[in-house]
Amino acid sequence: MSTITADLPSPPRISPGASPPAAPRYLFNPIADFLLLGGATFLLIPLFLLLPAGLLDRAQVLVWTTALAHAINNPHFAHSYHLFYRGFRQKALAPEYPRAWRLRYLAAGVLAPLALLGFLAYCVLAHEPGLLGYAVNLMFFTVGWHYTKQGYGMLMLDAVLKRRFFSESEKSLLLQHAYAVWALSWITANQVFAQNEYWGIAWHTFEIPAIVRHAAWAAVIATGLRVLWSFRLKLQAGGRLPVNGLVGYAVSGYIWLLYTDPILVLLFPALHSLQYMIVVWRYELNLQTERLHLEEGGRADEPPTAAPFALGLRMAGFYAIAVGLGYAGFWYFPETLGHWLPETLRGMGSGVFLYCAWVFINVHHYCMDSVVWRKGNPETGRYLFR
Repeated sequence: MSTITADLPSPPRISPGASPPAAPRYLFNPIADFLLLGGATFLLIPLFLLLPAGLLDRAQVLVWTTALAHAINNPHFAHSYHLFYRGFRQKALAPEYPRAWRLRYLAAGVLAPLALLGFLAYCVLAHEPGLLGYAVNLMFFTVGWHYTKQGYGMLMLDAVLKRRFFSESEKSLLLQHAYAVWALSWITANQVFAQNEYWGIAWHTFEIPAIVRHAAWAAVIATGLRVLWSFRLKLQAGGRLPVNGLVGYAVSGYIWLLYTDPILVLLFPALHSLQYMIVVWRYELNLQTERLHLEEGGRADEPPTAAPFALGLRMAGFYAIAVGLGYAGFWYFPETLGHWLPETLRGMGSGVFLYCAWVFINVHHYCMDSVVWRKGNPETGRYLFR
């Protein structure tokens, strides 16, 4: 998820005798928002640290997290495809959509996947495992960027809901710090993993001088101190901070990208996916509530309502579609290709199509989210900030 914001004005000053500010709003409720936006991480880490040594090993956790992926990780990717391509013709071609947004949808929905597919197909058909090995590095590059931008988006989202807005200069500092953390995570990964395997295919890293990593650490510390100082000034001036959003911002970068415990790193993608899904589900609930309201004869100028059972059925269908698409994209189609085209696997490893599918979905996911959740998207503000 990229930047989640709304073009809302700064909160007005409250004069003596004026009505108090509106009560804080939540995606669902205070506890669910805290846990799913990132707070569950603070419960998970102590739990694992307290477990007896040797009780769980990486292989055991990998089995469980693979099973968990079918219910959480893979559907979270599928949700982005559902939201992006639902009504795609109108978004990409209809004149009532602003031209800039039509171009963004065409770039992320047509040009980006064609470029990715072309590159991956060339590597497989030309038997270029060396070149293909850098695709995972590209995936980690975009995943790190995606994590930090999603964390920033959660902070902006919670700020809008709580009406605890940030100034443009504060937003700039927060973004600078997020980018610095992302760069450090990518540089660190390239230093830690000289070469590794992903679905049986070697993936490669770049030789990055140690001084570059030191510079990245310096950038993280410097920008972090500037962010803390801006928070201090904000609090001194009587402002307040959106706590749940800050939790999401912090864990997305500091913990999910920089914490290197070999077991917990297998669980962080599920936490990232839940952080994404709580926003998607709120968006979809609002959209389906409006649709049911109109279908049942409600007026467009009144607050939308919907029968709980009918709304529940639609949300269950929304999740079922995500589970099916996730299974098809990550497992069924790549494994089927492996059975149909075994000759293309010569010298490249049996998992080449799984390798390509997972890289493609991860990279394209970021491209789509950079449009769906971008500030000013004609649909996002309408249904998310209701």
